[in-house]
Amino acid sequence: MPTMNSSFNCRCCGHCCLNLIDAFNGCVSDDDLKRWRQLGRVDLLAWVKTLDLGPGNQLHMAWVDPETGDDVERCPWLLDRLDQRAHLCGIDDIKPDHCRAYPEHQKHAETTGCSGYLKKS
Repeated sequence: MPTMNSSFNCRCCGHCCLNLIDAFNGCVSDDDLKRWRQLGRVDLLAWVKTLDLGPGNQLHMAWVDPETGDDVERCPWLLDRLDQRAHLCGIDDIKPDHCRAYPEHQKHAETTGCSGYLKKS
């Protein structure tokens, strides 16, 4: 997780959740699905489309609007803070593994628009 690096500080800007194409790989893991099924989170599961790519090979696409079937640009679980100065994750305790690990490293943050790494002076 990025918080293990002392130079990373999430600014809750929401860039990673507002621009899913830039930051999110578009998939959730088998473990994510298992966790959500165990918790009975049909609200989350409704936003996942599983593609069968052959025997034992599935791709779980997220976030796919359950009404239209379209990929969304903004995470449906992103909440705007009341002061409008930052954002919060509405599913922080059960968010996808990919989100927990974002950004993977400083270069990943820079290339996806994350400003969470402090600039060295």
